[in-house]
Amino acid sequence: MKSRTILLIRTVLSLTLAAIVVAGCSTQPVALVSTSKEPTKHAHAEAPKAKKHTLHKQENGVLSLDVFKENNNIHILTGINDQDFSTLQYQRSNDQGQSWTTPVNIGPQGTVFNFHRGNDSQVAAWGDNVVVAWMNRGYTNRHGSGPMSVAYSHDQGKTWGMGEMAASRWKNGTHAFMELTANEKGMHFVWLDSRNGKQGLQYAHSINGGETWKPETTLDAKTCYCCWNTLASDSHNNLYALYRDKKPSDMALIKVDPEQGTSKRLARVGEFDWNFQGCPHVGGALAVHEQGNQVQLHAMVGTMKPEKAGLYYLSSNDGGRHWSPEKRMGQGMAVHSDIAVNDSGELLASWDVAGPMGMSIITSKSLDQGKTWLNETALSAPDVDATHPKVVAVDEGFLVFWTEKQEGGSKRLQIKKIN
Repeated sequence: MKSRTILLIRTVLSLTLAAIVVAGCSTQPVALVSTSKEPTKHAHAEAPKAKKHTLHKQENGVLSLDVFKENNNIHILTGINDQDFSTLQYQRSNDQGQSWTTPVNIGPQGTVFNFHRGNDSQVAAWGDNVVVAWMNRGYTNRHGSGPMSVAYSHDQGKTWGMGEMAASRWKNGTHAFMELTANEKGMHFVWLDSRNGKQGLQYAHSINGGETWKPETTLDAKTCYCCWNTLASDSHNNLYALYRDKKPSDMALIKVDPEQGTSKRLARVGEFDWNFQGCPHVGGALAVHEQGNQVQLHAMVGTMKPEKAGLYYLSSNDGGRHWSPEKRMGQGMAVHSDIAVNDSGELLASWDVAGPMGMSIITSKSLDQGKTWLNETALSAPDVDATHPKVVAVDEGFLVFWTEKQEGGSKRLQIKKIN
C-alpha cells in the first residue's frame, strides 16, 4: 500500500441547500456537496513531469463534475479552483443524496489539474472499490491537456493510493475526454489520445480495483478530436461505449468484451450524415434499462448539421444494433445533455440551452419508456449561467446535478431532486 499524508485544505466554496417548485413536478432540498475545514486523506505520489509552460489562468469555483451511481450509492467527484489553488474532492452518499460524506482530497500534493466542464475528471465504483481519473495540466498543448493520472480506494473512498497509468503504451499523453464505469468484471476506462497520429478511442480494463490495468486496446483509431465519451453496462456485464465518430461526425456505439479484449461496432446513433472538419465539443448520453432478457438503450445525441442542428433522443430495443427515429428535444439550441432511467422505465432527460443570461438547465420526463415526453421544465434560476447537467435515478425520482455561476461570481454546484 502506498504511503499517505494529511493535507489541510482551504474552504473554497460555501454551498447551501436549494429547492424550487416548477410546473409539472416538485423538487425537494437535498444535501449539497461542500468543502470541509477538516484535514482530509491525501494520496501521496509524484505528478507526471512536463516541460515548463505559462499556464492559462483558470476561473474560480467548481470547474469539473462527475457523478456515478452504483446500486443505492451515489459517488461525486468535483474539481475546485480557488485563486490557482486546485483540489479534486470525492464524496459519496449512501442514502441516495440525502446526506454526503466529508470531502476527501485526491491527487498528489502539488498536482496542477486541468479542470474543464465537458472534459471532466471521472469517478466509478463497485463495492468497496472506487477509482478516479483526471487530466494533469499540460505544458505544450494550447488547451492545457496533459497526461492522465489514476487513484484508487479499497475502503469506500476513505483512503487513497495512486494507481498505475492506464495508458501504458502511450504514457506521455495528452489523454483527454476520459470516462470510467464499473461492474462485476472490474473497472472500465476509455479516453481519447493521438498515439496513431489521429485522435482515437482507447480502452483499458482493471480487475484489481484500479491499481493496475491490462494493456489498452484501440476501439476506434479515428474519432472526433474533442468530444466526451460515455460508457454504460448492463446486468450481463456487456459494456457499451458511445462516442463521436469521424466521416461522418455522428455518434457511434461500440460493444466491448473486456475479458477477450475485443470490440464490435454496433451502429450509428442518429444517422445525420454530418461531415464536419472541426470539433463540436459535445458528446452524448446513454442509459440502460432491462426487461427480462431485453436490453433497452436510451441515448441523447446532438448534431450541428445545418438543417437538423439540435439535440435528439433515440432508443434501441435490441442492445444497440437498431435505433428508433430521432426525436428532437429542446427548444432553440440545446447542447450538453444527460439521461437516466429508473427500474420502472421512467426516463428523465436534462440539457442546457442558450438564453438571454447564458445557459439554462432544462428537463423533460417520459413515463412510457421514451414514447412520449412531458412538458419541458426549467430548473436553473434565470439570472445564472448553468451548464452540463448530470442525472441519476433514485427511489423516489431523479437527482439533477450541474454547475452554474452568476455574473462576476464563482462556479458552484447545484443539485435538485425531481419527483
